Amino acid sequence: MSLTRIPLADLGPEGRALVDVDGTEVAVFLVEGEPYAFANACPHQGNPLLEGEVLGETLVCAFHAWKFDLETGACLFGDEPARTFRAELLGEEIVVRA
Repeated sequence: MSLTRIPLADLGPEGRALVDVDGTEVAVFLVEGEPYAFANACPHQGNPLLEGEVLGETLVCAFHAWKFDLETGACLFGDEPARTFRAELLGEEIVVRA
């Protein structure tokens, strides 16, 4: 298992960062103190999920409005779930496990 550590100071103003996890671009979100990590490619057409909108417990792809559960990656509108990674907040960093 590999770990990727993202200091909270590296998050953008919206609480987001793009990191490499074992060769995969991963979009990391900090939402109300909870970290989430998604492969940065929407399963629909590969558009970047980092640009999506977080609405409550849902991530909405900015390109075609597919909707994913932040917790599980389950597809709420569309045909396929998004790939997620385990993320946890440890001190002043988010740790993503692959």
